[in-house]
Amino acid sequence: MTAIDFQTLNAALDKDPKYQELMDRVRSYNTERAEYKQKQREALRKIIQFDMLEDLAMDKQFENECISEEYDKAIKENTGSDTEVWSGKWHAASDACFKVQVQAAIDVSNAQTMLEVVRDKQNVNAALMDARRDEVKANLEKEQES
Repeated sequence: MTAIDFQTLNAALDKDPKYQELMDRVRSYNTERAEYKQKQREALRKIIQFDMLEDLAMDKQFENECISEEYDKAIKENTGSDTEVWSGKWHAASDACFKVQVQAAIDVSNAQTMLEVVRDKQNVNAALMDARRDEVKANLEKEQES
């Protein structure tokens, strides 16, 4: 009895519909993983960007605390709001940035959870592929014996 070489085995697997279905799943899972990784990267970028915006808003909020009455009067005349109102608006902006960061962190976590789910599916699929490969190899060996 001679051993089945890889070329013969791979040719048989290429013709096997069950194995091809498992290969289609591999491609599908790889695509799914890439999509979740992209969502995760987008959420991480959002966290970084809104962290910078939050810092800018906080800087602007506290910038108006040490200004002269003359400057405060000029701001009120030109904008209709004094520095205290503007400080409150900048504070609200920094709070909004923080809320976006929290949601983006949740999105990162959700994407990571889904990546783990897909990884589990890939592991199951790999085990099924190994079992099918062994089955096809055993059938080839039987055919070779007879």
